[in-house]
Amino acid sequence: MTTTLQIRTLDLPQQTIAPPDPLPDELLTVTADRAFPGVVVLTVRGEVDLVTSPLLLNALQAHLPRPGAQLIIDLTAVGFFGAAGLTVLDTIRQATQASGIKLCLIAHTRPVLLPLTITGMHTLFDIHPDLIHALCRVPGSGRHPHPRIPLQSRRTHGSGRNDPLV
Repeated sequence: MTTTLQIRTLDLPQQTIAPPDPLPDELLTVTADRAFPGVVVLTVRGEVDLVTSPLLLNALQAHLPRPGAQLIIDLTAVGFFGAAGLTVLDTIRQATQASGIKLCLIAHTRPVLLPLTITGMHTLFDIHPDLIHALCRVPGSGRHPHPRIPLQSRRTHGSGRNDPLV
């Protein structure tokens, strides 16, 4: 006597459980430091988009220095900078101008410089490649003025075409 055993498998759809989306405050951090009296440096890390831009705006507004002081916003650790981030920067630019606060940005990465350049907003800001260059522009910082580093570096491709941001 031969016994035949049939094994049937059920074709159930596989379900993948995705981890929960990170909260906006996990995607963006803003750290405030005082470099010199009257100079506030805000370091932004993470992604600036439609979800995180309200947090950025609140953090920047909360740390606006007194009139006559300087605000330096360091964007070198920003990995994504969307249109909502441009709106935040323009809002802060207007607020600092109205309050007599000097504003400058630290930016040298493509994710930040490209949107600023494409929209022409790079002409509205004093942009430096690092904190040392930004601090050289601070009156009374004890540093000698340093010529500003050009905003863009250019690379020529074999076709002779120039790309504004490398």
